[in-house]
Amino acid sequence: MTLKIRGLLPKTSAWRIRPWPGPVSIALSVVFPPAMTARLPVRCALLAALLLPGFVSAEQTWDMVVRDRERTVEIDRSSVIQSDGGQKVAWARIVLSPERAAIEGYASVKAMNRYDCYNRSFFTLKRVYMDERHVVLREEGGLDESPVLAARNSVDERLWQEVCKPPSVSELKKIARDVTAIAEAANADAGVTPLVPLSRSAAVPTDTPARETERIARRARSKVAAPEAQSTPAASSPSVKTASSPGRSAAPARETVASLAPTPSRAPSVPDFAWRRPEWSYEGDTGPDKWASLRPEWAVCAQGKRQSPIDLRNGIAVDLEAPRFDYRDTGFRIADTGRTLRVHVGAGMGVVLRSQRYELEFFEFHRPSVERVGGQASDMVVHFHHRDAAGNIAIVAVLLESGDRPHPLIQNLWNNLPLERGTDYTPTVTIDPAGLLPASSSHYLFMGSLESPPCTEGVLWAVMKEPLHLSSDQLAIFARLYARNGRPIQPHNGRLILESR
Repeated sequence: MTLKIRGLLPKTSAWRIRPWPGPVSIALSVVFPPAMTARLPVRCALLAALLLPGFVSAEQTWDMVVRDRERTVEIDRSSVIQSDGGQKVAWARIVLSPERAAIEGYASVKAMNRYDCYNRSFFTLKRVYMDERHVVLREEGGLDESPVLAARNSVDERLWQEVCKPPSVSELKKIARDVTAIAEAANADAGVTPLVPLSRSAAVPTDTPARETERIARRARSKVAAPEAQSTPAASSPSVKTASSPGRSAAPARETVASLAPTPSRAPSVPDFAWRRPEWSYEGDTGPDKWASLRPEWAVCAQGKRQSPIDLRNGIAVDLEAPRFDYRDTGFRIADTGRTLRVHVGAGMGVVLRSQRYELEFFEFHRPSVERVGGQASDMVVHFHHRDAAGNIAIVAVLLESGDRPHPLIQNLWNNLPLERGTDYTPTVTIDPAGLLPASSSHYLFMGSLESPPCTEGVLWAVMKEPLHLSSDQLAIFARLYARNGRPIQPHNGRLILESR
């Protein structure tokens, strides 16, 4: 059996585990290139310690990096491991608030990211989605390894700094002592002779350079604290390769909050929203007039003073700064949530509104449009949901009107509809969300809320004035799935509405 540990040994090293008689059930044979001969004792000692029967993993400890109203981003500093070429691997996670978890269908998601400390970039190796009881819902492996730049002043950058900052001398010494103690204890418990003698001098030779000491110690500590990739109990779901193309502009990369979120080019093994409770809908006993009574956290749906949607009229005409969209060709995952069609897209796209960049998370459709303009509704609307580094939400709404010609991007989506509600589908084709943006940048701007539970307020809304068109057949397809899926108009409550003139 041939095994590979990425980042622990050089790519030119070949090593195998074969049957071995006696108390130890495995033996390690390693073929090193000549340049590695000087470091052979240290690496063999480390590998032997990790493979001994007495070696067990410790529970992960999480340190907060940033928090907003709906989610907390954390890192397991003990999981940081040095890899090749100035790269490091570490575990991070997002813990959602109960309200947000009810929407997303999972309570937390852990991601193993590989960080390039020289080029200020990263990519995700693995994601693990869990419910509120820490039961694994699904795993995603074999992800797209295209590097994503860590944008300035973003959560990505915060995580990159946490991972790539050099350790202090005292931290290195402590890690080295921990490595030796764990290896010796494991060997003593097993009652066997190690493949390579384990001693303090072997674990950290006195003539080892500081960089090598850091590299070895962090590898060992990460294996002790969080060997997640080897011990996660749930079976990994099949992965689908992402079809993507380079972006049209050098925009800041998507932040970690988004990068940890569901990747559009993966097909999860557990349907989105599978465990959301209690249920809400757009009609009946769980309809909009009942939302506030379904959960205490949703009381704002009835008590809030800045709820959405609203009728856009009597706005103040000014010279609004045009939204700066950074959308590009991307793989996608389309989900039938049971209430709408939601499209998850790739990382790194966003919009700049009022000098603030927001990262695109997903877009979804409603029929008819939940917004009114002068009392009139459009046939449909598409909502682009964005979030900035602090967790603030911005939604861009594009109105859709029935016409003679089919819209090519919408047809692409309809061609790949999930076959059942509560499921999703990841095709091999790509889309460019910019195809759902009007040519004119004129828009309305106001503060509102999420138009569905938990009805969170403080959401920046930009409603584009110019509608796009889709064919009557395309409109009829959505109508067969969702006759009406919008919230009624909410009180204006004297809110300021700005509009482009």
